[in-house]
Amino acid sequence: MFVNQSFQVLKVIIQEGSFTKAAQKLNMTGAAVGKHVQTLEQKLNLRLFQRTTRTITPTNAALKLNAEVIQSEEHLNEILEEVSNEQSMPKGRLKINVPMSYGEMFLAKPMAKFAALYPDIILDVDFDDKRVHLIEEGYDLVVRIGLLEDSELIAKRISNFNILMCASPKLIKELSNPSNPKELSSWPFICYSNSPNPSLWTYADKNGNSSSLHLTPVLYANSASMMKEACLQGVGLGLLPEFCCAKEIKSGDLINVLPEYKSSPERGVYVIYPDKKFIPLKVRKFIDLLESH
Repeated sequence: MFVNQSFQVLKVIIQEGSFTKAAQKLNMTGAAVGKHVQTLEQKLNLRLFQRTTRTITPTNAALKLNAEVIQSEEHLNEILEEVSNEQSMPKGRLKINVPMSYGEMFLAKPMAKFAALYPDIILDVDFDDKRVHLIEEGYDLVVRIGLLEDSELIAKRISNFNILMCASPKLIKELSNPSNPKELSSWPFICYSNSPNPSLWTYADKNGNSSSLHLTPVLYANSASMMKEACLQGVGLGLLPEFCCAKEIKSGDLINVLPEYKSSPERGVYVIYPDKKFIPLKVRKFIDLLESH
């Protein structure tokens, strides 16, 4: 028990920047604070602070140890939250980032349903196509579509969709109807700027043979809606998510170019959240809702 208390004393010393201030905050004597530090240093065989007559500076070992203590406390708090909520409703703020087009088309109703089901959860939702840093910007989870970059975060696939090569009838008429992908290499191309290789089209023929083609960029955008509008205006070809352009293809406002050549690999919709051993109940409930739609 004394050692556990010593870890708490270490944390307060680092927070306050001095033994004296830590003692005041903990309502302890300076000698008692020093005893806790001495106990930890002896048990760990490590120096935790560099001392001068006026200042103390935590060593790298102390900082690392403190970070582990804080992480353990957060884990414990999450477990306590889970236990306390097992027989009740989840609660707290849930901050989410969702791509604009996909979110407006598919997640607006589920999110409204979630808010109605769990009135003690405060939903904080960003419909935005920009890439956010989940941890640094304080998000509980983000929804991503397409190909994912390598990450230590957890990515759970909840659905799939196709990517279609699209163009306006006007552009097809001006440049002639292509018979194979290589004819598209000189065509103007609208690039999705968040893609790892924005001007590269990877596709498979009807036999499943995969190839890649470098296209000629004329516009970069990080929004599927913006790309679709540019396609409709005849600015160039664009690789669009099927859910974003199906209506326009059906009406004839856009043409699915070379439909026998499929963009590969198939894209996914992912829920991404921190790599934690314990997932807060409010996050799990939201993921469960998305998987059911």
